[in-house]
Parts: sequence; structure tokens; C-alpha cells
Amino acid sequence: MERYRLPDIDEKPACVVLAAGDFPCGELTMALLDGAECVICCDSAAEAFCARGGEPAAIVGDMDSLPESLSKRFAERVVVRPEQDVNDLWKGLTYAIEQGFHDITVLGAFGRREDHSIGNIMLLAARLHDARLRVVGEQGVFDFIDEPSMFESFAGQQVSLFTIDPKTEISVRGLRYDPPQNHLAAMWQGVSNESLGEEFEITTNGTTIVYRLLQPKR
Repeated sequence: MERYRLPDIDEKPACVVLAAGDFPCGELTMALLDGAECVICCDSAAEAFCARGGEPAAIVGDMDSLPESLSKRFAERVVVRPEQDVNDLWKGLTYAIEQGFHDITVLGAFGRREDHSIGNIMLLAARLHDARLRVVGEQGVFDFIDEPSMFESFAGQQVSLFTIDPKTEISVRGLRYDPPQNHLAAMWQGVSNESLGEEFEITTNGTTIVYRLLQPKR
């Protein structure tokens, strides 16, 4: 059974894909970005990353918003993917997987436009078989599963569950509330569950998005 740890400020991710949403600003997200062995920037995300002194391993996208100065400076690291049927985050993830990365942390996936935030989460859920993906935001972390999995937690942690298909069978152990009749007929039904201890288990047979709030509820 796969086990999903909580992100930690001392962690050194093998690969971070930096999307072009709000730039990481919290202690945890900045620590993950600074500690990453490889940072792949999605197009214009490179501008803010370089402004902080970062050195991207690659800049991937259609390059419609990358400053010319960075295009020249990192000419050998620019990976142009002009196709318009997928967005730059999809392209960045594809490039990371092509480089052999299996565990990928996504930062900068939220903010700026609400529709992009929702779209990015759905995109990552669609790619859960391509790599072990997680999205770390300023308040919580999203993971994507479709089989029984264990999650590191703490008593009182707020947890939200979303299934893409309402026919998905889902059960939990270590959370305060059970899904009604082992299904989440609507995506809002799994919001704001609560962990009872140091871990919880989810058994599911379909694509499931798991959100853990990183700080205790106030």
C-alpha cells in the first residue's frame, strides 16, 4: 500500500515543476523550491524564479510570455512545445517525466485565475498514472490516487476528498466521517472531513483527489 507523507521544510524534492500561478511565498513552499534538485519552469514562471536567483533546469512551454532576455540567457534550456491543445503545466510535467522523474512536486499551481486553479487540479488527476504527483499550496497539499493508500496526518487535521466519477466506491479509516453509502455523489460531499490520529487510510477504485490542510484548524 502506498503511503503519502506530509511535506516538510527539510525535504529535498527530486523534481519541482513550477507553474505560472502565484509564486511560492510561504515557509514550506519556498523551502521545497529552494531545496529541489531540479526545477522545471512553465514558461513565464521562470521570470519570478530567476528574479530570486534561481537557475531553472529547463523552461518549458509555448514561450508566449517568456521575456526575451531569459530566452537568450537560457537558450540551451528552453524547450519549446508549441501545441495549443494542452497548457504549459501539462507540457512541464511531460518534460519532467521524459527526463525520468517519477516523484514530482508541483508549486505555483494556484492563484491569478480561479479557473486555472481548478483546471490544474483536474489536469494532475488525469495524469496520476504517469507519475506520483502532488501539489503543495500555501495552506495544504493535494495527492492523487485510485487504489488503497495510507496518509500521514495528525489528530484534527482537516481532510477533503473528491472523486471524479460519482460511481467510485470509497471508504475511509481514521477519519471522522464515512462517505455516504461509500460514494461521493457530488464533489462537495467530501469536503472538511477530519483526521483522528497520525494516519488515515483511503480505499478507492477510481480517481480520487485527497487534500490535507497543513495547519491545525483554528
